[in-house]
Amino acid sequence: MIHEVKFKRQLLAGSIALAVTGIAYGQESEQNDVVSSEVADDVIEEIIVTGIRASMQRSMDIKRDSKGIVDGISAEDMGKFPDTNLAESLQRITGVAIERDRGEGSKITVRGFGPDFNIVTFNSRQMPTTGGRSFDFGNIASEGISAVEVYKSGRANVPTGGIGAVVNVKTNKPLAIPGLRAVVSAKGVHDPGTRNGNSANPEISGLFSQTFKNDTIGVALSLSSQKRDGGTQSVTTQNFMGRTFVTQDDIDNSSSAAEWGSIAVGDPSAVGFPSEVTDGIYAIPTNIQYNLDDFRRERVNGQLTLQWRPTDTVTGTLDYTYAENQINTQHQDLSAWFDPGCSTRESEWVQEGNIWSPTKYTQVGCAADNLQGVGLYASIDENKSAGFNIDWQANENLTLNLDYHDSSGESRPNSKHGSGGSMAVAALNRITTSGYFTAEGMPVLEVQLGERNSYNQISRIDEINANDMQLSGSSFGSYNNRMDVEQLQLDGQYNFEAGHSVTFGVARVEVSNRGQSKGVTRNAWSGVGVPGDIADLLSIDSIEGVFSGIQGSDDPRQVTDFFTWDFQALIDRAEQLLSEGSHGDVVGDGGPCLTGFCPSYNFDLDEVTTETSDSAYIQAHWVGDFFDRPVNLYYGVRYEQTDVHSEALVPLYDRVEWSIIDNRFNLYQQKDADGNTIQGFSEIDGAYSMFLPSLDFDLELIDDLILRASYSLTVTRPVYNDLKGALIIDYLGSDGGGGRRGNPQLLPMESANIDLSLEWYYDEGSYFSAGFWSKDVDNFIVNSTFENQPLFQNLFTPINGDLYDQAVEALTGGDPRFDFDLGDLNTYYAENFANEPGVNVTGEGDEVEVVVTGTSNDPIAIFDVTIPINQRETKVEGWELMMQHTFGESGFGFQANYTIVDGDLDYDINLNEEQWVVPGMSNTANLVGFYDKDGLQVRLAVNWRDQFLASAGRDPLFVEEYYQIDMNLSYEINDNLSLFIEGINLTEEDQRIHGRSTYQVREYAVGHARYNLGARYSF
Repeated sequence: MIHEVKFKRQLLAGSIALAVTGIAYGQESEQNDVVSSEVADDVIEEIIVTGIRASMQRSMDIKRDSKGIVDGISAEDMGKFPDTNLAESLQRITGVAIERDRGEGSKITVRGFGPDFNIVTFNSRQMPTTGGRSFDFGNIASEGISAVEVYKSGRANVPTGGIGAVVNVKTNKPLAIPGLRAVVSAKGVHDPGTRNGNSANPEISGLFSQTFKNDTIGVALSLSSQKRDGGTQSVTTQNFMGRTFVTQDDIDNSSSAAEWGSIAVGDPSAVGFPSEVTDGIYAIPTNIQYNLDDFRRERVNGQLTLQWRPTDTVTGTLDYTYAENQINTQHQDLSAWFDPGCSTRESEWVQEGNIWSPTKYTQVGCAADNLQGVGLYASIDENKSAGFNIDWQANENLTLNLDYHDSSGESRPNSKHGSGGSMAVAALNRITTSGYFTAEGMPVLEVQLGERNSYNQISRIDEINANDMQLSGSSFGSYNNRMDVEQLQLDGQYNFEAGHSVTFGVARVEVSNRGQSKGVTRNAWSGVGVPGDIADLLSIDSIEGVFSGIQGSDDPRQVTDFFTWDFQALIDRAEQLLSEGSHGDVVGDGGPCLTGFCPSYNFDLDEVTTETSDSAYIQAHWVGDFFDRPVNLYYGVRYEQTDVHSEALVPLYDRVEWSIIDNRFNLYQQKDADGNTIQGFSEIDGAYSMFLPSLDFDLELIDDLILRASYSLTVTRPVYNDLKGALIIDYLGSDGGGGRRGNPQLLPMESANIDLSLEWYYDEGSYFSAGFWSKDVDNFIVNSTFENQPLFQNLFTPINGDLYDQAVEALTGGDPRFDFDLGDLNTYYAENFANEPGVNVTGEGDEVEVVVTGTSNDPIAIFDVTIPINQRETKVEGWELMMQHTFGESGFGFQANYTIVDGDLDYDINLNEEQWVVPGMSNTANLVGFYDKDGLQVRLAVNWRDQFLASAGRDPLFVEEYYQIDMNLSYEINDNLSLFIEGINLTEEDQRIHGRSTYQVREYAVGHARYNLGARYSF
């Protein structure tokens, strides 16, 4: 603003922002000036939502005076932040990219390092998450935040844990803003993405701050409440399985090169396929699934802060923070799975270099289920934090600060169905399945229903009909995660003459992380019961119009209709039919309801990891001249000792059951004589220590031209899932099983960092900066697999046992070149081994089914166990370019930045093997244009992120290039009242993820715009 009254207001707000944000890390500014000489130095670069013109001038001045590589965002006034979400604001900073969840910013990537490589603190305190290192900014309302600092270079007085960055979120303190200040904001949130909820919902927030007794006592309270109904719609393919080219002889002879689902070169049904073996990789889709989700999110935040300054040298602070985020999701899906082993296939292929991708993939016969599902998922995330801080100015040179907090974060089920329940229905009349894939659009699924005769010829065509549907599989899960953090920090600073100073501190942080889980599953995915016995509960729905405007959405071949149902009504019917014997027995644990249609809280996995870190640091600040030019130098070292203790209760297994006809294996847990589950206990310890030096330097080469340089060692600790010592069994099949275990003896990943920056302040309110950074990272964590491990002494598998070998010998004549059908094997067991121990035969004729239990005459089941280890190293470097410009007194201006990230390892799509590459690295850019004059403020922001690797492994995932346009517009009616409108993702950009080729689309997610309309009144 340029009129006088408003400009004075901006100066006041600027003073507030400086008081709140201009501090050294680890100490509270307004209650403690432990780093009083740093208050003027460690200020941060800001982006302000109102008074944009004045704030840009202040932002430039702050950047010019700052020390180290620190960026930030600041609220100009109470309850007013640049974006509706903290992550959305952070993405405007150079080097920062974000991940979105349900259309909102959720987690951040900094300089190519993903969410687990960045630590987030609140008021310099380590905050709990709900199980991981990464922090979900979607849990926090921006209205209660005063500033966010992003420390990109390491310092001795900054907590460890962020190779990418340390992000400090700051809240309001009453003694920093004396007097009465209050603001109320109300807005309506319009989200057109929901199909079944309310597209318009309210959000309200209020902040109050008051000081008493000559500004020696202060109280601040912030509250916010938001309810939002939204929706996500997507088409997914679970995987495109990479395969190398083989001949028909390779397939017939079961060559090691001929993997499951291989297509022979020269196959006449594969149009565009090579005629002979060649270098290259082709990919087979596993399925196509349409997903329709409606969710309701209810978020409540609150913070109470009390401050008392009994003397000019002592300030005490008590604070309590509460955050709750409830998310309830109703899921619907329509899917068809391909059988890679199906011999009756037709396909068309496109070649790009050495990569072949299907444009059409058809399966004739084979898998028969027309599968549809409904799920209900409900969780509640809750964070609580209580703390106190005492700041004491011992004398004119020495300041001490003591800070303590006890905080917890918990995620737990929020429904009678547990964390999530899903139920499926199916008709066993799918006779032809086709998938169509393009380089830009969404996958298209075509399904033909009916019946084929013994010659695989179509004898009947069906339309979708509720009387053909029958109950299929179901799954209910319960997941509890809780983290407790207790932290005690003592900091001090001694100031010398001429601006020199020394800061020092000691701290202890204890983090306890507990995870509990239990699943209840009915493995009846091929359908049970009588077709039509649930017909009256089903209602028809359609995907028509859901994906409109997307390439492929109007394909006339696309299946559109599916069934939906009331979740509880289907449970009631299923339990009724189960009691009548119509749906067989429950497989495995039936839960407390004994039917398998409810969650269980008798957790079979219970893991606790405790991490205790003791630290001490010292850092010196030297002020001087170099050839009559001012120089600042910070140099310090930090020492940390960390102990890790992991303990767990895990399932023990003693029985394997193999259903031959569908090749399904079930593992059963050990039980005592009373039927109670027996669990095993594991306990593993780890420890490490480290010295972390740091150096920051700045020199004003000539007037308005500043050079900065920084060197530091920083670390990121392993994610908690990698530290947990519990052994988890993922699956068991005919070729053995797979499992995984964490490793509490892992070391942290360590990075040697170099930062260089040059800044040119060429005009009032305008500047240009260029920065180079480099990170050499060691001790990267990779997964190592230990093969063929006999984990359970009395767990036997029927595969390759005496009965199995006899049956295979009889069916193949002992010639390994001949294969056999599971149906024939099932029949052979029924006819020859019905009375053998462990063999259970049910049904007759074509309905016969054999289930075989492993006995002591069979081999012990073996597993491949994956364990994380420290092994790899990499180098990542990049450039950060920033320009800010104002056009005189016109009210117009802009900010623009571009970040280049480059690593020394790239994923090679031409290799069909496991690869290790750091995911998440991408170039990013931002352009923010604004107008700020005469009470009208308009801000238009464009954010762009280049394509990046989301997941490596054998079959990669690439998130395609994405940009988003957001808009803020506000108008001040008077000094107290303003109206505003906000638009997010105005052009409704979709998101697309692919494999080795853009034809191998793994996900196409629909993008929705979102609008907020509201008013703000300040006192």
